Amino acid sequence: MDQTKQFLEQWYQGYRSDDPEFLDSILDESVVFTSPIVFNPIEGKAMTKMYLMGAGITFNMDKFSYVREVVDGLDVILEFETFIDNIAVNGVDMIRWNEEGRIIDFKVMVRPLQAIHKLQEKMTEALDSLQS
Repeated sequence: MDQTKQFLEQWYQGYRSDDPEFLDSILDESVVFTSPIVFNPIEGKAMTKMYLMGAGITFNMDKFSYVREVVDGLDVILEFETFIDNIAVNGVDMIRWNEEGRIIDFKVMVRPLQAIHKLQEKMTEALDSLQS
């Protein structure tokens, strides 16, 4: 568990840095990302990085905070709160690391329903901006 706490601290430092390049060192090449707005899981480092960067654009990161963490082996569940425009968002990041400290599975769940609709709208805009 101490090892996972170290991995988690790297995640915290990275997302707070506002430098998405930290994702290159923390994501495994074979990572699988499950989004609350896309039906099928997204496979691979490049696409996962793009979706995580899109979330960083979409969420109000000035108001983003993790409010609870649960660590079990190499698995972590992080509850977060933030806003998209004026809509309060509550969600969880479910993260699994490998022994080398790279994320191999990242699943996001969001509530309430109005937040999911706003997330889908804003993520589409963010992903379009990242691809152009």
